[in-house]
Amino acid sequence: MAGDGLPRIAVVGGGIFARTQYIPRLREIAHHVLLKAIWSRTKESAEAAAELARDFAPEIQPRWGDAGLEEIMGDASISAVAVVLAGQVQVDLSLKMLKAGKHVIQATMEAETALSVYNSFPNQFPYKPIWALAENYRFEPAFVESRKLISDIGDMMNIQVIVEGSMNSSNPYFNSSWRRNFVGGFILDMGVHFIAGLRMGNWWILESTILPPLSTSAATIASPLIVAEI
Repeated sequence: MAGDGLPRIAVVGGGIFARTQYIPRLREIAHHVLLKAIWSRTKESAEAAAELARDFAPEIQPRWGDAGLEEIMGDASISAVAVVLAGQVQVDLSLKMLKAGKHVIQATMEAETALSVYNSFPNQFPYKPIWALAENYRFEPAFVESRKLISDIGDMMNIQVIVEGSMNSSNPYFNSSWRRNFVGGFILDMGVHFIAGLRMGNWWILESTILPPLSTSAATIASPLIVAEI
């Protein structure tokens, strides 16, 4: 927190999702949070992404390369980081940020071993950094409203979520190489958000997995009455 009371955050990643989703959403909540820095692998990419946010974050600082990551981790004024990178590198970088005392939000689900590493971090801060995974759907109006309605429905015996998404050459993510070389690929990258959204309705995720070789995302969920699979 600075003198204006606003928390400072950084976005690590300057790709399609950071530019088309994170920056517009941060613009909408600029009165609640200040975007202090945005990082990308190259100077050109970082500067281009920073310019997109300059209208609501005039003092935003582009950062790039290993030195830029170190600067973000060492900046005591930055309390949280959004890690918006390819799935193959998200977890390792998130763990580095968490170890540096930054709260982290990232999209793709973490591996079980990574969660063990996170839980083993020594308590060297007056708080435990929060690691939020695919949790942005908690704020989607449909999930917020469903949570309100569930209490009026009565005993829940079954729940089914069916998601249909178009993934062809017209989709800007179609040509992203990391999703094609990542276990779960497009299905994991999209489906994990909807699985996380189920937490909005008094349902708890017990276990999640990818079922190779099919492009399928599955989770075991439980309510006070029943265990089901989606």
